[in-house]
Amino acid sequence: MESIKHQNESASPSAQAVNLQELTAQGGTGPQLLSGNFSLIAGVKVKVEVVVGGAELSVADLFGLQAGSLVPLDQLRDAPLVVRLDGQAVATGTLVVVGDNFGVRINELMPVAAAPGK
Repeated sequence: MESIKHQNESASPSAQAVNLQELTAQGGTGPQLLSGNFSLIAGVKVKVEVVVGGAELSVADLFGLQAGSLVPLDQLRDAPLVVRLDGQAVATGTLVVVGDNFGVRINELMPVAAAPGK
């Protein structure tokens, strides 16, 4: 697959470091993802994933990966990231830096589908 490039190839696209503005954690504005009285379950932890992009590789390309290989993703660099809860997209956002960690600033909330049978 031509999409994987190694550092020593002269025709390979250049990889650029991402320079992100550092932000402090703060509350958002606008409507909340879910509204209502959730005090009984407020302490329950859920897994949230932020999808940066994906790539499709052949098995040969997969086994050809080595340190320095570049795998281009299908996401444009300025496109919003998808925020998922239990595998379902719930929001889009922008990649930011919060302290020493990455974070995501929520740009748009998506309608939350009702559970099956409701």
